[in-house]
Amino acid sequence: MLNTLVLGILIARHLGPEEFGVLSYATSLVAVLAPLTTLGLRNLSLREYTQKPEEADRILGTVAVMRMCGALLAVAAAYYVATRFPIEHENIAMLCVILAGAVLFRTFDTIQEHFIADQNPRPFVVYSVIILLAFSVIKIALIVGDGSVNAFIMTNAAQTAAQGVGIAVAYRRNRGSFPGFKFEWSRMKLYARQGFPLMLGAMSAVIYLKIDILFLSNMAGKEVTGLYSVAARLSEAWYALPATLALAAFPRMVQLRAESPRRYRRRMQDALDLFAAFGTLVAITSIFWAEPLIALLFGAPYVGSVLVLQIYVWVGIVFATRSLLHKWLLAEGFFWGSAMINMTGAVTNIVLNLLLIPRYGAEGAAVATVLSYTLAPLLLAPLVPGLRPVAAMQLKAIAWPRRVFWPEGRTGAGTG
Repeated sequence: MLNTLVLGILIARHLGPEEFGVLSYATSLVAVLAPLTTLGLRNLSLREYTQKPEEADRILGTVAVMRMCGALLAVAAAYYVATRFPIEHENIAMLCVILAGAVLFRTFDTIQEHFIADQNPRPFVVYSVIILLAFSVIKIALIVGDGSVNAFIMTNAAQTAAQGVGIAVAYRRNRGSFPGFKFEWSRMKLYARQGFPLMLGAMSAVIYLKIDILFLSNMAGKEVTGLYSVAARLSEAWYALPATLALAAFPRMVQLRAESPRRYRRRMQDALDLFAAFGTLVAITSIFWAEPLIALLFGAPYVGSVLVLQIYVWVGIVFATRSLLHKWLLAEGFFWGSAMINMTGAVTNIVLNLLLIPRYGAEGAAVATVLSYTLAPLLLAPLVPGLRPVAAMQLKAIAWPRRVFWPEGRTGAGTG
């Protein structure tokens, strides 16, 4: 997280708002298409490895083949979107294709999920850190050498490919040989049926955070896109923390649900309240730190993004809780739950962006993101009974001060 934030600051200062807007367009486009490369199978395979460790080879082989097909589809989609809705930059379509194509090397990172299921991620963490540091040095060299935005896009592609190779090397060194791959048609059909709603949900979730950059690129220009991207980058800097904690806790959640449903619900609400409280602290204090921080880190050309940051940062409260709620839905077997929430929010976000960006620019895009994140579960709760517990838990988390003024709230969270 720290590495990404620091490098993002240095690269933004080096490129300036316009060129940083081009880089943000390319990375956002690939991010929107990234769920096609996983097909919603990451959390699903993690659950399968946890529950059926003796079938690891068949899980691994089937998921790897499915993800390879999804990655090829993502490359084709990147080319279509970049040619149909391009930003003003030479060879932008080809650059986006190269950046998306690098994801092909990540096809077999489902191996990593096997280790996470065994609660032994250390071998992969070591190689990930080594690759991260190596490419950080390369990017710093590009900054010192006055590298172009094209060079940074190509470096990002190379880093993605290297991460995929690193995963294979880590497995080989840890286990002494490459894993067995056994593809099964019947298993593929099952995973496709279960993973499809998860993929739609994941894609919709990315649209929440990235579609505004694509809209701004076409409706407001590169400079506004660059300013907005800086605000989004600072706001999202801490999002990886709750997402990572939710992923790491998921195998234990599955076990705890079977052992003690009441304790499971209480622990879930405790975690949600903690994430929301931290997000509120970050958002409120932005009144004081947003302007001096942007001026210090990014320089005078980016001061126009202060108000955008102060609006956008409120997304963090809901985003943090949502990471864990989606894991809860998966543990409950409600695969369409996440998809329904994310698709509702994504549609809401698109509509609000189209309404607000022409009039309010980057600030309108930030408001659209905050509103769509907050409203999605609440809009669905009256219509979908299975999502009412999610809406209730999110509302309780947003109202986390109840635990300060009404200590019994903890007991209520566990028995609700």
